Amino acid sequence: MCMVSAEIRILNAARDLFFQHGFSDVSTDMLAREAAVSKATIYRYFENMADILRRLTEVETAKISGTDQPKIETREDLQDALTQFGMRLLNFLNQSDTIEFGRLIHEEARKNPDMGQAFFLTAYGKTHDALTRIIQEAADNGLLTLTATPQDIAEDLMALFTGSGMKRAMLGVCDKPYDGLDCNVDRAVHTIMTVYATKG
Repeated sequence: MCMVSAEIRILNAARDLFFQHGFSDVSTDMLAREAAVSKATIYRYFENMADILRRLTEVETAKISGTDQPKIETREDLQDALTQFGMRLLNFLNQSDTIEFGRLIHEEARKNPDMGQAFFLTAYGKTHDALTRIIQEAADNGLLTLTATPQDIAEDLMALFTGSGMKRAMLGVCDKPYDGLDCNVDRAVHTIMTVYATKG
């Protein structure tokens, strides 16, 4: 039987409590009770509640980037890597928990701009960096002609992947931001490949 570590129990409990009560209304006492640990155990793993939220964000966004940097040696490798990245991103954003987490962060950022900044750097920044690395490797291997920086191309591709779907979901206009994930991703990747991929 696999034992769940105290750190994971704390993160899981924090996630549930943040959804139920909002970030600002969750105390370390509540969290200690929910995770069945002492307050001292919480502080052994985390500096404060903001640190817990940062770590939760890292765990969630790791699902997008994948575990390993793919090898980009051929045009097909590049297309596959971008497609897989886009599918992971949109599948992640389509989950109801992700939408709720985003709403929670937006609400908290109004009261605590530092939290909004930290979330942006952890969630968006790391995702953007992972995509930039794919684009840079493709350029280094002669598969892309860079008329913009790898960072700008990654920015453009993320915008093509996501469009206004998350805005609609965050505003409650729709339950799920993306239908036809394959079509969204294929269209975005095709656009970038058409503009930047080397010919031949």
